[in-house]
Amino acid sequence: MFSQRDRQKCEVLYQRYYAGRKFHDSIYRDMIRNHLKPGSRLLDAGCGRHLRFCREFAPVARVVGVDLEQTFDTNNQGSPFAVRGDLGALPFPSGYFDLVISRSVIEHLDDPPRVFREFSRVLKPGGKVVFITPNKYDYVSLIAAWTPYRLHRFLVSRIFQVSEDDVFPTLYRANTVPTMRTAMKAANLIERELDTINHYPAYLMFSPVLFRLGVAYERLTSSKRLRALRGSIVGVFEKERAQQSQSIERRAVSAAVGAS
Repeated sequence: MFSQRDRQKCEVLYQRYYAGRKFHDSIYRDMIRNHLKPGSRLLDAGCGRHLRFCREFAPVARVVGVDLEQTFDTNNQGSPFAVRGDLGALPFPSGYFDLVISRSVIEHLDDPPRVFREFSRVLKPGGKVVFITPNKYDYVSLIAAWTPYRLHRFLVSRIFQVSEDDVFPTLYRANTVPTMRTAMKAANLIERELDTINHYPAYLMFSPVLFRLGVAYERLTSSKRLRALRGSIVGVFEKERAQQSQSIERRAVSAAVGAS
């Protein structure tokens, strides 16, 4: 369906237009490293069966992954650990983690606000959520939303040469900057970073003609005026620190006393 020759041509085009640039996972990794302290507890929410990012950060932190997968590529004898669980009802005590990370998961959530409340619950005061997720208004997301799931699953598995079992339904219920901001705020998570970023045309690496069109789109949406159409949303949100909560409470009490 997608010839190896065309894939090789796209690789050449990638080197021509994008060699040396950072995208998607590289940006996401840098954001995690900026907020990860040695010895801290990290939760990878939606880690996948292979615990890809769990393994990367296990030498630095005590890492736990959670997912609905039946099996995980770990013996749970040491970090990274993995447990089966629902992100909307995390099987961890409150205030346990220093950092929650989530890569390409939010677009699949049926109830994002519920999940964000759980992120907030299991974080320590001052703990952070670092995420990356597709933007609802990117052309890839729009095509995925309009494509029947069985066809979407078939095409994505062929484009990226992965198992169809690794392709999941997409819902995009918090996948715009405004909806993300609203849902995180409702979970008492404070915005520290929130932006859209572009990606090279990874979904078009099977066709040199389409890849070139994707390059043109990427260049166009890199302008600030079209940032709402970029490929991904990245963000860092922080759980309110205890002293901040106490300060707000004191101000509220003072205002109430002054009004009486």
